[in-house]
Amino acid sequence: MKSPTYAFFGEAATLAVSVLLFAFAASSPRIASAQSPSKLTTFMTDAGWCWYQDPRAVISNDKLVVGGVSGQTGDIKVSVFDLKANKLLGTKTLHAQFESDDHNVPAFYVRPDGSLLAVWAKHGNEKIHHYCISSPDDYLQWGQRQAFKHDYPDRPGVTYQNLLVIENEGLLFNFFRDGKTYNPTFITSDDDGNTWQNRTHFIADEVDGRHRPYPRYLQRDANTIGVSFTEGHPRNYGNSLYYADFREGAFFKADGTKIKNLDDGPLMPSEAERIYQGSDTTEKPDGFGSVPNSAWTCATATDAMGHPKLGYTLYLSNDDHRFRMASFDGTGWIDREIAYAGTCLYPRETSYTGLMTFDPEDSSKVFVSSDVDPTTGAHSEGKHQIYCATITPTDDISSIKWQPIQHDSGIRNIRPMALSADGYKVLLWLKGPWNTYTDYATNVVGIVLERPR
Repeated sequence: MKSPTYAFFGEAATLAVSVLLFAFAASSPRIASAQSPSKLTTFMTDAGWCWYQDPRAVISNDKLVVGGVSGQTGDIKVSVFDLKANKLLGTKTLHAQFESDDHNVPAFYVRPDGSLLAVWAKHGNEKIHHYCISSPDDYLQWGQRQAFKHDYPDRPGVTYQNLLVIENEGLLFNFFRDGKTYNPTFITSDDDGNTWQNRTHFIADEVDGRHRPYPRYLQRDANTIGVSFTEGHPRNYGNSLYYADFREGAFFKADGTKIKNLDDGPLMPSEAERIYQGSDTTEKPDGFGSVPNSAWTCATATDAMGHPKLGYTLYLSNDDHRFRMASFDGTGWIDREIAYAGTCLYPRETSYTGLMTFDPEDSSKVFVSSDVDPTTGAHSEGKHQIYCATITPTDDISSIKWQPIQHDSGIRNIRPMALSADGYKVLLWLKGPWNTYTDYATNVVGIVLERPR
């Protein structure tokens, strides 16, 4: 009888995954051994996630811990996979029947004692951050659920959790979207997530009306947090893409040039480095669900020198999105188109794509999800599939060679996420029906790409 830990998808999938493992073996000193599974593993059933919360999965003590939100019950869940023993240990529900919404996925932080902090919130429906802490020895055992309650007069609540640190200040940051302003805001903890305080407005929008800058955060080093962000939602504005570093209570450009102190007010887009120029308008032609020539944040990483690398999507029309990548080389930014991203996931959110991710240890390796040929834009016969490529500083869409890592023409494979720690490297994504952000029936699947020797 087949083990329930693995999902088997036929000869084409096995061959494609084997090709991926072979490609990594050629460039990695600690590629998964011949005894490792070459088929997809199901790490959590009935779970989904958005892409504005991180880390959504962590590796600690030889365990892969994955967070997810049930699209059927709204349960906030954690699955634990033993990477050394190569088996699923189980799934724990942290908050039953919370809300069926992919925005509510928990973010994790590995505490100094080896325990995990998980933080989650509803999609703007509560002024509450929910959180709890695991046992350091058993990630299926969690302590009492706690709540941090915000006090402000506006009705909307918070959403999106992102946990990052600035070690020399002894602070853990939780960056989130505020209900009061719809802007990126943070609270901090000086005791690794036991208590929270210091609510601070981080980035402010400059477009007339109520807009929502969308950030992706980057732990650039132990004392620097990078942030890539837009003016608003592509549905409402023709976004440009911006970048800044945050450390020592101040904002900086990628080359270290100081922008200003946070005490002087939240960062404005016009004060940051503009990486890509969008259409800078709210006008949408008939038949367009979003504003043409609108960028949206997607992925962040650092290269071997510690320089930031940004992945983002560009909306041209409901049926034509592009993946772009911007790399800082120490003196300036190299920005280019790298792949066709295909059609939108569904009509209500016409800027939603299958997304992309970087290999966290070698950001030249990139994974994308597309329902068209990433090189040509030619439509295939099926749904979104996962592709990989190695991209050098001189490559663009004309020279990049994308390879499929699996093939399931009738099933969506979206929102890839790569992570590494302790000698392990894992690629995860969501597989299955995805109708809207509150209506989905996906599983978290993936491949263990590397193991310690």
